Amino acid sequence: MPRPAKGPRLYLRTGRVDGRSGKPLPDVYFIRDGSLQVGTGCGPDRLPEAERALSAYIAEKWAPPAAASTLSRRDPAQVLVADVLALYAQERAPKLSDPVSVSGWIRNLLAWWQDRTLSDVRRSTCNAYVAHRTAQFTAGAAARRKPVSDQTARRELEVLSAAIGYWHGEDTLTTRPVVTLPEKPESPRDALTRAQAARLLWAALGHRRDAEGAWTAISGSGRAQRRHLARFLLIGFYTGTRSKVITRLLWSESPAQAWVDLDAGVIYRRGKAEKDKATKRRPVVKIPPRLLAHMRRWKKADEKKGMTPVLHHGGQPIGLKINKGFDACVADAGLPAEITPHWLRHTAATWMMERGVDYYEAAGFLGMTVATLEAHYAHHRPDYQAGAAAGAGGRR
Repeated sequence: MPRPAKGPRLYLRTGRVDGRSGKPLPDVYFIRDGSLQVGTGCGPDRLPEAERALSAYIAEKWAPPAAASTLSRRDPAQVLVADVLALYAQERAPKLSDPVSVSGWIRNLLAWWQDRTLSDVRRSTCNAYVAHRTAQFTAGAAARRKPVSDQTARRELEVLSAAIGYWHGEDTLTTRPVVTLPEKPESPRDALTRAQAARLLWAALGHRRDAEGAWTAISGSGRAQRRHLARFLLIGFYTGTRSKVITRLLWSESPAQAWVDLDAGVIYRRGKAEKDKATKRRPVVKIPPRLLAHMRRWKKADEKKGMTPVLHHGGQPIGLKINKGFDACVADAGLPAEITPHWLRHTAATWMMERGVDYYEAAGFLGMTVATLEAHYAHHRPDYQAGAAAGAGGRR
């Protein structure tokens, strides 16, 4: 059985040599789409620009044909879901915070919905789509592949709903379809204990824990392949920064992505030209002293290798995904498989509440609202409801 096509994606072409002069050429991101390869002109330090080029390529590839008339663009029975998704991919997706992920979700939606019209979007077909997706497996090596979760299908259907809304905003549909989503489980807001965090870090430093709790060192090459994970964990535990920001950190100032200023002792969670988002704020964060010492040592080592990204693997930027290596560390630490990189943010917030850090300062440090901090993490404070508990059942 032939392997399914992966669709358009980025890859960093390295080791190129000029055919005439024999001189090495700079590493450049290319768009690979089957046998077709399209250069972006962007090097390893221009990943956001390469991602925008990929998003533009996908949008152009899926550009919808002009509708025959205004009436046909308003009739759900005459509007193809593929055209709605194509318009969203072309005009809206490139402006979102993670256009590459959105493009991937649109690809999955197109594979199932493309021959259907908007009039086919109803509860039964949405449920059928969820059943279709949860019967599939995630991409990657067979040993690491997992069934697609209903929450992944939910996220994809949210994109479909947003695309329908975008179309409706321009060409008012006579009837706007309602996208039915799988139920969203309540977030457990789980955090690691300090002992669990230490075990996870020890695994990232190249060790494996057996069922009896004994630790053994993995091979030298295995330890080298996890160095970026140790950096990732320390930055996450100390600052509570979102994983997608950590993976894009640079050692030098950038207008388009997050960077580190060791002289000032701060992390700029977004480039100077990037706009912040109301729901996912990315304020400047002061680097704690212990982490600052680590980062100065890391930068000194990276400068000798000419490395610009803070996180790199095999001499190359790691991109946005770190889940495979993270999952391996979780397994080697003997921790529950449901632990994800986002737990580092929950952990940082929980530890700050346990130490009694002021709400306003903690919220500003983490990049969340005080209301969110109080709603989800306040119960970890040592003085939580202390006054109420002391007064409960007391005499006047």
